[in-house]
Amino acid sequence: MTGTLFSNATTKNMDFGITSEDRMDLLERNPFTTIKANDLDDSEINDQWVDNPQGGFLDVFCPTHKISQFIIGGKGSGKTHLMRYFSHNSQRIRNKSSILEGIKRDGYFGVYFQASGLNGERFENLPFQEEKKNTLFQYSYELWCAGLLIQSLLDINNDELVFDHEENFCADVISLLSGDRSQFQDVRTLEDLKTLILDLSKAVDYAVSNAFFIEDIEVTILASRGSLIFGIPKLISEYCSYFKNVTFLYIIDELENISYSQQVYINTLLREKKLPCSFRIGARGYGIKTHKTLGSGEENREGHEYEITRLDDLFSDIVDYESFATNLILNRLKKSELISRKKSNLNIIESDVKAKKAFLESFFETSDHSEIIRIKDVDEEGYSKKIKQFKSSIDNTRIPEEDVDEIIKNISFNQSEIVESALIHLFSQYWFKNKVSVSDLISESKKLKSESEKIISAPFDNSSPINKKIGYYKNNYIAKTLRIKNHNNLDQYIGLDNLFIATTGFPRHILTVLRNIYKTEVFEGRTPFTGDSLISTRSQRIALLEASNWFDNECGCEGKLGNKVSYFLHNICELLRIEMYADKPVECSASSFTIDTTKLSKEAKDVLTWAELTGVLVRGQDRQEKNSQALIDKYHINSLLCPKWGLPLSRRGALSFVASDFECFIDINRNNEYEEFVTKFEQSRNVPFGIEEESIQLGLGF
Repeated sequence: MTGTLFSNATTKNMDFGITSEDRMDLLERNPFTTIKANDLDDSEINDQWVDNPQGGFLDVFCPTHKISQFIIGGKGSGKTHLMRYFSHNSQRIRNKSSILEGIKRDGYFGVYFQASGLNGERFENLPFQEEKKNTLFQYSYELWCAGLLIQSLLDINNDELVFDHEENFCADVISLLSGDRSQFQDVRTLEDLKTLILDLSKAVDYAVSNAFFIEDIEVTILASRGSLIFGIPKLISEYCSYFKNVTFLYIIDELENISYSQQVYINTLLREKKLPCSFRIGARGYGIKTHKTLGSGEENREGHEYEITRLDDLFSDIVDYESFATNLILNRLKKSELISRKKSNLNIIESDVKAKKAFLESFFETSDHSEIIRIKDVDEEGYSKKIKQFKSSIDNTRIPEEDVDEIIKNISFNQSEIVESALIHLFSQYWFKNKVSVSDLISESKKLKSESEKIISAPFDNSSPINKKIGYYKNNYIAKTLRIKNHNNLDQYIGLDNLFIATTGFPRHILTVLRNIYKTEVFEGRTPFTGDSLISTRSQRIALLEASNWFDNECGCEGKLGNKVSYFLHNICELLRIEMYADKPVECSASSFTIDTTKLSKEAKDVLTWAELTGVLVRGQDRQEKNSQALIDKYHINSLLCPKWGLPLSRRGALSFVASDFECFIDINRNNEYEEFVTKFEQSRNVPFGIEEESIQLGLGF
């Protein structure tokens, strides 16, 4: 099907491989190279825009609403792209015929900037009292915002006349300043106004830069808090009819990069906001340090001074995320012109999500696990690697060799790796639960042999204990079989569906994986997403593991608790990995855990909270404790981390921990306790277990 969907230019010479020149060209055309919105220009922000399937991002961002809003999202959630899309720079590109008509029609005008753009840390270490430092910062911020606003008017003025009475407008802006304004009487145009604001800003910058070298700095504060930030938009709406009913948005990104005291100032602006202004403030999950305001220190309240939109929640539903990600991928492929402009292709791009997804799926080679279920690699004795590993564990006990051989012979099953895994599981479970003798183990192995023989004649018998185990633990069994055969279970993550699951909630993650896939395919001499050949399972495995390792490394760099989160993540994933590949896993497909956080120390709570805020952990639905019926917290490991640890993408089972044990997973000073816990945990999941001493002696002939 796909071979007819692409232009001849794209697939030329592919029968003979690609030249180094072609390879460089293809690498430069990688549609997934740019994964950060900060690396896109304003035109690309529009070109690569993909709307939210749940009614559109317009309803999420609410740019015309007067109540301010915090946009909360983890790294890679699409926060910056969203905020820049609603800036006037992007708005201008979307309204080329008339930006003023576009602003009037849209009902908003957005000025985007990063909170750290003023280099606010310069003010933090000044040799002044706190009040003086804060006053300097606030005045500088006031001038900065005013300068950005005037520059945006100049950008429009280059194409269309904004004011009929520009000189009067400038005079009224000057009137917003305090002190002697006669020195500014020559300010008559927007360019003059821009120059004035720049000069005033430079005076502050000079004073700050030289604060350590002069006894006292001389800065005259000419604007009170909010006088320019709120005053200029009001004047614009009065002097230009196009802005009459328009909301002026200050779109402030990366709030986490300014200090506590500076956030207090931003909060105060939110509280003292005057129409027609509003704020959209972007931050990481951990980025909001305070909601306090200046003066009495009263806190802003959600639902009163602000609302919160959480982007991570917006993409948490797999169906909605699949729809968004499908459109995101197709948009990138279309813009890169990898897809030809044939009518059949354009029909696919304009069709429903189901057809689009099927089109993308056709590019990916998939992994067939049916062979693992049906066929078993055996040695000359007729034993698989799995059963031989199991035998070596029992060999380490004092059970007589001939008895071990009989047990292994009974629970070995040549026809199916999966059935054999279930037999090992059932046998191990029996051994663990009961105080047994050697003869008991032999007897149990014979019963299991009988059950396995029934499976041959009645493979779909739901009453079979083997089939019941497979129903719950099939994913565990496949993972263990793959790991024994290939030293990893990466084939379980192959295909577009699994790619969507692994990156749910984080658009940057799927772009990262696809960037790696594209690069690997090109280096292998193929042209991905062209229909010439399927994207190999090998490329998918390499790309997923690279992305998983990348995200794992990022965890340790994320904020003040990043190292502690990374240490905890390693420990919890090690326990989940042991559970996944155990002889007798208790939880099926476990990549989650539960803990009563009310019983944890403050340090442990802080690390868990930070892990959640940075996207390392995803909060699940609270689970009810069996005995007390109390609700306890449930967390999932971020799915992109699962390939690194060989954990399942499906979120079924969850390990439960008590606070006393859990604390040692987090505290590096209690590493010895953690190692002891791991040893005991592993011993509880894998043979050998206890056995009656007398039965061993009898078996040895005493």
